[in-house]
Amino acid sequence: SRRVEKKHPELFRPVDARLSRQHRELWSRLGVASGDRWLRLHVNLTGIQDYRFCPEDIFFARIERILNDCDEAGHGPDDKGGLFRFVPKENRPVTVLRYVRGNFFDAENNWVDVNRARQLLQGQFVGKPCRSSGGNGVVLRDDFTPEWIERNGGEAYEVQEKIKQCEFTAQFNKSSINTIRMMTMRCPWDGNIVVCRSMLRMGVSDAVIDNMMKGGLCVCVGDKGQLGKYAYDYDGKRFDKHPASGLAFEGMAHPGYAKMAEVAKSVHKNILSFNLLSFDLVLRDDGSVCVVEINATSQGITQLQYDFGGLFGENTGKLIDWCAAQRHFDRFHHFRTWY
Repeated sequence: SRRVEKKHPELFRPVDARLSRQHRELWSRLGVASGDRWLRLHVNLTGIQDYRFCPEDIFFARIERILNDCDEAGHGPDDKGGLFRFVPKENRPVTVLRYVRGNFFDAENNWVDVNRARQLLQGQFVGKPCRSSGGNGVVLRDDFTPEWIERNGGEAYEVQEKIKQCEFTAQFNKSSINTIRMMTMRCPWDGNIVVCRSMLRMGVSDAVIDNMMKGGLCVCVGDKGQLGKYAYDYDGKRFDKHPASGLAFEGMAHPGYAKMAEVAKSVHKNILSFNLLSFDLVLRDDGSVCVVEINATSQGITQLQYDFGGLFGENTGKLIDWCAAQRHFDRFHHFRTWY
């Protein structure tokens, strides 16, 4: 938020006093004093007068720590090399080779020697560290070798075929795989799994990734797949058209949104230690849904709230009350600055 404020101080000007009071009272029910810094950002940026906008600091220091087993960070569903444990084969990227702690494995998890690994690496593939975030370390290469992976892959590395995305997302930027980031929540008071908020992330260069931290844009997506009027960069700059393709966002709808929501909720059903997950999803050119990765901790929420209101919508009050009563699940002791 301080990075955004430095470039756009107008986004942090005061908002309606009554709205601010409602916001502070709502989030203070979690046992910490809440300010209205995040409320001001969202209201000034979007014009939406929703006191339920979720503050990012409270989300990370309270909500995520209570809903999810954060001690499992990097070792559960957010381990990119372990998607096969949770996601059906037809909904996973096509794996060519896995590298884990000095061992190579094929797509069926059979151990292979270096010579076989070299044979499997003939072609252009996407490589990614299994425990990274923000698109860090993701590369598209046609010269992978076992030796390169051993030097650069860390403890665990995944080599996959490049995903062929549908025409709808490709029209914005063909170079990047433009994913839907979709947050789902298992409501712990009734077990129902719902979609909280979603956004379409798009690249703007010839890079293979769409991450906003690497220069990409996001446009929020409504519950019917409709795109918001504007896209945003990481610093809150607004675009009514894609800067590379020139396409306007208003009036468009993602044709695979409903199918993606069903896949995400189906996968989440079998992941029990995490009540809150963020899926990166692609509609492929054959109409199937691909789960590129799952984020279970340190899930970004700010951009998800840019165009359709607070993160948890009508479930906000119930969620706050449940988390306030279940503080014992938060075993992570740390310092946090409150505004």
